[in-house]
Amino acid sequence: MEKKLLGDSDLSVTPICVGCWQFNDGEMSGDRTWNGQPYAMSKSIVDTALELGINFFDTAEAYLNSEGVVGRLFEGRRQGMVLASKFGYGANKKTGYTALDIEQALTASLERLRTDYLDLYQVHWPTVIDENLEEVVKELERQKSLGRIRYYGVSNFGKTDLEKFIAAGGKPITNQVLYNLLARGCEYEMLPYSVEKGISILAYSPLQQGLLSGKYLKSEDVPEGRRRNRLFSSSSTSLSRHGEEGCETELFTAIGELKTICDERNISMPSVSLSWLLKQKGLSSVIVGAASPEQITANTKFTDISAEMDSTLKDITEPIKVALGTNCDLWAEKSRHG
Repeated sequence: MEKKLLGDSDLSVTPICVGCWQFNDGEMSGDRTWNGQPYAMSKSIVDTALELGINFFDTAEAYLNSEGVVGRLFEGRRQGMVLASKFGYGANKKTGYTALDIEQALTASLERLRTDYLDLYQVHWPTVIDENLEEVVKELERQKSLGRIRYYGVSNFGKTDLEKFIAAGGKPITNQVLYNLLARGCEYEMLPYSVEKGISILAYSPLQQGLLSGKYLKSEDVPEGRRRNRLFSSSSTSLSRHGEEGCETELFTAIGELKTICDERNISMPSVSLSWLLKQKGLSSVIVGAASPEQITANTKFTDISAEMDSTLKDITEPIKVALGTNCDLWAEKSRHG
């Protein structure tokens, strides 16, 4: 797989990054998004990813058991891997991180990950650091100078968040954001601004938690934990916090049209969806989760996206983009983006 550099760094990563949220050591997450994944399955997924040449793996202190599992999986084979994690919403600290909090969070992450450095350390949400921007930036730069992190980035930052972070002296090389054919809100402001500033985009949920797999053609087919976002009515599940009506008609109309196009061309929806994302300006890597080694293998099969196909896919999903608007936060009642 052809690799890309992140921002102005020397970190060269594969177009597929393995998202390790599901590496939960067999324990289901409280929001019911993912089932429990046994350690042996996580190991099979990582083994397959490495065989395929994937070198990029992303986790976070907030992901249930994930850093501990990743640490066990990479012990003795860390070299050559680009390992990313995030601070924020940890077990002992949720928001308002100070320099000391960051140091303690990083120390704990390194211990769980069984490594003495991270290639990329990310602020999980702008709400994590509140107004402590200059203090946070100084601490991240200090950790760089100590060699405990090679570079730092942000996650879920909107245009205004990025402007404030940069004004405080921040030099993020990446912004990890929700981006896929069904969630295109970042295209309004954040994506163009990131491209302008040379900040690489890492797209998480590139298949919108399985909606772009082609398996779900109506709302009741979708697992409850994956219906708690603004694509669905807040009445769809008690897990929902957003309080909106959703856009399920637009959603399943688009999914049906996408499936028809893929079936006519005998190509899979995941292949088209991931290939489309990687064609977008500013995208460096897409972060994919996996329930099996076979899913990782399938997600490395890209297809050519012509200018005509790019336009068609955007037209199909435009009604969803309009319905969701500029708010890139699909889950909270009040957007956590700025």
